[in-house]
Amino acid sequence: MGSSSPIDELVNELSSRFPKKLLEDFLASYQKVLIEFRKGSWEGTLLNAGKYVEHLFRLLSYIVHSKVVSEIARLKDVKDEVERLPEDKAPESVRVLIPRIALAMIYDPRSKKGAVHVKSVSPDYIDAILSMTACDWILAELIRVYHPEDGRPAETIVNSIVARKMPFIEEHQGKPFVTVHLTCEDETLLLLMNAKDGLSRREIAESLENTYSQPSISIALRALLTKRFVVYPQDKYRITGPGETRITGVLSKIV
Repeated sequence: MGSSSPIDELVNELSSRFPKKLLEDFLASYQKVLIEFRKGSWEGTLLNAGKYVEHLFRLLSYIVHSKVVSEIARLKDVKDEVERLPEDKAPESVRVLIPRIALAMIYDPRSKKGAVHVKSVSPDYIDAILSMTACDWILAELIRVYHPEDGRPAETIVNSIVARKMPFIEEHQGKPFVTVHLTCEDETLLLLMNAKDGLSRREIAESLENTYSQPSISIALRALLTKRFVVYPQDKYRITGPGETRITGVLSKIV
């Protein structure tokens, strides 16, 4: 891949179907949603998700008219036009599912909850999760549908897009670090929520050692096991359902 950015790679994957500049605008808007979500900015996530939908509908308009437009006056008009396309022009997921999911799961909730227009009302964590998940699904589906046969395996790209994303987690030199101050127990749960294959005691300690002492980490792990928020089946700690509920509740209170 060389030194190409993730956006460059995705542009290459979709460039056989869409103009480069149109793709760059769309994918840059996706990246902004992702950045805000990882920062834990729920309002910023919804704001940028709305802009993502607007750029998405520019792509859908291009499918209908083979012409690039700078903005969409009425999203519903484009939705209706795409849905009227014959099946040989676009698959059902592009004609029906993508526009409906974009409006129902991203654009409409954002507008109705006042994430943009009513600044005193803060969107909560669950709305940000919904929007981020929908943005992921839409991008993954476009890759699946328009992926070139001679490109990277579509499954690899799609899996990387839809992998679970957690806010307040950054990776540096291959190690995850928590970017918000929580208790040692909750920071451990956040790390484990982010690690689908679990983490060893050493890996947890390496991520938390700049903030917590080794005895504090050991105490936190014992407490989490006692509360059944984590399990230790073999050589790695893994988060349980109650543990996910616990950390989701903590995150939902961060504004």
